[in-house]
Formats: sequence, C-alpha cells, structure tokens
Amino acid sequence: MINTNNIPILYFQINEDYEIIRRSKVTSSKFPNVKGFLELIDGDSIDKAKRYLDPKNGDIEIELVMKTFLSPFSLFQVRVSWNMDHTAEVVCLEKTAENDRLFTQIDRLRNRLEDTNYELLEKKDELEKAMKRVDELSGPFISLTDSTALVPLFGDLTAEKVETISDKILKNAHNKNQDSLYFDFTGVGEIKKEGFEGLQRLFKTLWYMGEIKAIIIGISPQQAIVMNQLDTEYHLTFVSTLREALKSLNKKTKTGADHV
Repeated sequence: MINTNNIPILYFQINEDYEIIRRSKVTSSKFPNVKGFLELIDGDSIDKAKRYLDPKNGDIEIELVMKTFLSPFSLFQVRVSWNMDHTAEVVCLEKTAENDRLFTQIDRLRNRLEDTNYELLEKKDELEKAMKRVDELSGPFISLTDSTALVPLFGDLTAEKVETISDKILKNAHNKNQDSLYFDFTGVGEIKKEGFEGLQRLFKTLWYMGEIKAIIIGISPQQAIVMNQLDTEYHLTFVSTLREALKSLNKKTKTGADHV
C-alpha cells in the first residue's frame, strides 16, 4: 500500500462511488474530515463534479468550488487520474487570490489594448510583467522529501514559460540538494518547438549540475511524439500516472530507511 500520509500536497484517493479511501496528512488541516469526496464540494458544483468525476472520462482537470475550514467557497483546480481498479488519484490545487488578481489584470489589459492603440506602449510593460508572473506560477516547486520534489506544469509550454520556470527550478534544486524531480505533464497542452528545446536544456542542466534525475509523469500520446526527440545522454524516466510516481517514491523512501 502506498504511504500517502506525509506527501505535502492536497491528495485524495477515491472510488467510483466518490468515497474517500485515503488522503494525505496535509488535507486534514485544509478540509473537514468527511467520508465522501462530494461532501467537500459546494452544492452548486456537485452536478458538475458527478458529470466529470466518472471513470469513462479518464484523466481530467476541472475547476470546483470546495469547502475548506477557512471558507465554504474556495476555488480549486482538481486533477483526476483513474486507475484500472476503478479508484482515482485526486490532487487539488487552490486557485489563490494572487492567481485570480493576475488573470483579471491580464483580461482587463487585453480588452483595453483592443479598444485603443493609444495605450499600447504605456501598458505593454505592465502586461508583460503580469504574463511573466503567470508563467512563474505555472511550475510550482513542491518538496516531497529532503531529496525529491514535484513540479506540476500547466498550459502550453512556450519558450518564455520554460525559461521563466527554469531559473526557479534550478535554484531550488541546487539550494535543496535534490537528486530527483517529478515533472507532472497532466495539465500541459501543446509543447511548442521552442518550449521543447527549453525543456531539453533544463533536463540537461539538472543532470550536469549534480546528476539530478528528471521523472516525467502523465504525457499524452501527442506529447510523447515530441518528447521522443529528447537527447538520451542523461538520465530521464517516464511514468504514466501520479499513482505510479508516488509508489516509486514510497519504495525508494522505504529502501533508504531500511539501510539507515
């Protein structure tokens, strides 16, 4: 059985009846202790949750309003991956006020720029800064153990986005003495040509910097065609689901403890 207790992310495992089988410890400080996952969903979002949280939909990503200790109306990005045994791995990422503020700011600026060319030069710098900040938030660095971390990626991988998140990833990997990084591609759309080249540089740099292994999670068949072009002179591992990645990490952690 996978030990999910100490994983520092909001993680649930549910069955097809939405019953919670297990959860990570950090969820206890965020969500009420209930038996069913739907009990955590706001009433207006339950029909949406039932419609999308169905094994026939496969791996999905949706937004749901959920009930937390601090607020009965908190917006979460919910990523669901179904297993062959009709259980699902569910990871919840809260959409923070900073995210909402940045996206609102971007939409407002875009609308204003469409209405008049006069403000284009004046607002260009502000828009670029906001876009860069959104890119930074697209690849959060989440420590799992002393030597491993999870980097969930979101949206299309452009050259600008990969360049922005690479600096943060490299600094964190160096400062925290990481030996493995899990890159979750479940929320990734298209991988642009320049974004692919940036990924290759990032993975190479991690390996040359200290033989830091990159483990890639959840790529789609279309993304696999692009990723197959990656240089193989450095260590690179692919796993299909978050469950498989957590299971591998758990085995590694247990093996290390047994040798202490």
